[in-house]
Amino acid sequence: MVSALQISRAIREPGYRPPGPGSAPPPPFLTKPTTVARAAVRAYHRSGAGAATSYLAGSLGGWLDHPNKSMAGNARNTLDGLANYISADREDGRATRTLDTNTAVTLAAGDVKVRFDLVLNDGSGVAGRVVLWDGPDFSDKDAPVIAAIYAQALTALHPATTATTIGIWQARRGHVMEIPVAAALQRLPTANAVLARL
Repeated sequence: MVSALQISRAIREPGYRPPGPGSAPPPPFLTKPTTVARAAVRAYHRSGAGAATSYLAGSLGGWLDHPNKSMAGNARNTLDGLANYISADREDGRATRTLDTNTAVTLAAGDVKVRFDLVLNDGSGVAGRVVLWDGPDFSDKDAPVIAAIYAQALTALHPATTATTIGIWQARRGHVMEIPVAAALQRLPTANAVLARL
C-alpha cells in the first residue's frame, strides 16, 4: 500500500516512484535521520526542547562529523530541522491532542496509509500536522494537493469534530503552511491522479 508521504514526494518531485514489492531496503544513512527525527518530535512534545535535541544529537552520534560529507550534511540538516520545527511549533502554540496517529483512507485509485505526526486541538476543532524530513521542498500550489489525503483522513478520524487545517511542515527548509481542510479536500482528484501514476 502506498503511503501519503510517498504521494507527497511524488507531488514535490515529479518522476519519483516508491520502491516496489521485494525491493531491497534503503541504506540506513537514508532512513535513520528521518526515523530519529520523528522520535525527536515526539520527545519534544512529551519532554521539551532540551530532551528532544539531546536525543537527536545522541542518536545521530558520529554521523555529525562523518568523513562522508553527504552523511554528515544529512545529519546536520536533520538537527537544524528540529530547531526549525521547535521554533515554528512555539510560534504556532496549539496544544497536542495525539502523537503519531496512523490510519488509512481509500481513494478511487487505491488505499493509502496515512500518518500524522500530531493531531492538535484547534479551538473546538482539530488540526493535523505532517512533518517532512526529506530534501524536496513544496510549492504553495502543491501544498493543498499534499494536504488533500490527510484532510480526508482527519475528517474520518474525527467525524464528530470540525477538522480545521492540515499543516505541511518541511522541517529542513523551515517551510510551514496551514491548509484549510475544505480547500484541501477540493484537491482530492489531483491527489488521486498522482496515486494512480505510482
